[in-house]
Amino acid sequence: MRRWTVAFLATLALTLGASPAFAAQPANQACLGHDVAGYAQGGSGFGAFVSEIASGTQGIGAEIQAHLAGTVSDEALPNTCND
Repeated sequence: MRRWTVAFLATLALTLGASPAFAAQPANQACLGHDVAGYAQGGSGFGAFVSEIASGTQGIGAEIQAHLAGTVSDEALPNTCND
């Protein structure tokens, strides 16, 4: 009986833990890929910029999230996500 209970609870925990995550969609689909492609076509300065941010902070995730949220102004960096 104890094995059955443990197996049931483990299965229940895995089932509940495997639920999909829901996130807001960016206002402009594929805006990040479009923007990054444009930055990369501008020359090697973009790679150096990303490298500096990634090595000087905890990574580049916060900057990517800000870009997707549209909080990066076009004056700072051309951003099609802030339509």
